[in-house]
Amino acid sequence: MKKWFWALDASVVMSFVIIGRDSHGFVTDWSETMRVAVPFLTALLIGIIVMRAWLKPLAIMTGAGIAATTVVLGLMMRHFVLDAGIAQTFILLTAGWMFAWMVGWRLVARVIVKVAAARKTASVV
Repeated sequence: MKKWFWALDASVVMSFVIIGRDSHGFVTDWSETMRVAVPFLTALLIGIIVMRAWLKPLAIMTGAGIAATTVVLGLMMRHFVLDAGIAQTFILLTAGWMFAWMVGWRLVARVIVKVAAARKTASVV
């Protein structure tokens, strides 16, 4: 899990972009999808580095910190680099999606790890 946590966070960003583009009826064009995703993926990478997420990838605060960085820096890059809009509803939707999923998968993973550890302990006894 420690080596692959970033893939789950990246899938949160990509699902946000793909579902968002689809809901607005945009043609599925890979290059345009990536153009929209790059600011958020860049912000995600910065969040992972700032939070030193590889040390405690399942910590709730790690997920919250990565989500916050992804939202704030991703929206800033979207606005200033891509010159794209950031309406208030888009800000709220972005924050809700990133926090719900980046913290959410960690909550589920923590439960799975605890259940697996309990089963392992029970089978030893």
